[in-house]
Amino acid sequence: MNFQSIRSFKIVVPTLPEQQKIASFLSAIDQKLQQLNRKKELLEQYKKGVLQKIFSREIRFQDENGQDYPDWQEKRLGTLAKKITTKNQNSTVTNVLTNSATQGIVSQQDYFLKDIANQNNLGGYYIVDTDDFVYNPRISSSAPVGPIKRNKLGKGVMSPLYSVLRFDAGSLNYFEYYFETTGWHTYMHSIANFGARHDRMNITNADFLKMPIPYPCKEERNMICLFLENLTTKLDVVKAQLAQTRTFKKGLLQQLFV
Repeated sequence: MNFQSIRSFKIVVPTLPEQQKIASFLSAIDQKLQQLNRKKELLEQYKKGVLQKIFSREIRFQDENGQDYPDWQEKRLGTLAKKITTKNQNSTVTNVLTNSATQGIVSQQDYFLKDIANQNNLGGYYIVDTDDFVYNPRISSSAPVGPIKRNKLGKGVMSPLYSVLRFDAGSLNYFEYYFETTGWHTYMHSIANFGARHDRMNITNADFLKMPIPYPCKEERNMICLFLENLTTKLDVVKAQLAQTRTFKKGLLQQLFV
């Protein structure tokens, strides 16, 4: 394509008053997007800070009478959860999952836009059920010791490089919130063998299951989860508004200029 062919293009141009109205309307949408994005960032920062303060016990909750709950205990991971090593015999489960530091447990096909695992060789993969937690030892900028994420996608299989944990059903939200913090990172660094691959944590199962977990009484765990769930809901609403506004703008632009 040369300059002469570009010059031959015809562009429909509205009147100046209509141009100004269009520009003003689109500017208002852009301003709304900026406001929503800023609100999302502030809520994310607030949630991150509150999580750290709750699990470091800088923030404590009280009962309905204004009394402090008992001091927190410290329990080992292996006393709260059991490691699951059920192999996918005969490759009966074909839904391959992966653990993303930023997106959590996701379908491998959706995440990589293709199947990475060999569907004919899934017998050595671990079966994971809904609400199992999965540790991925791969290090990244957003997960400096690897992420621990909760599976909410249903039954699937995961690489044996991952560690699958099954907690008691009563405190799943509590553990999910705890692993969003960095409170457990110091311990992971203390047990890691850094003589192995630089992009992967190399730890033994025994050391991993000795990880200390802060553990308040049931009543305070419930208070913590209720507070954080309400905060998460507010954040999810803003994210949905942001996505809807972006979609609206995209559709509007297509209608205006087609």
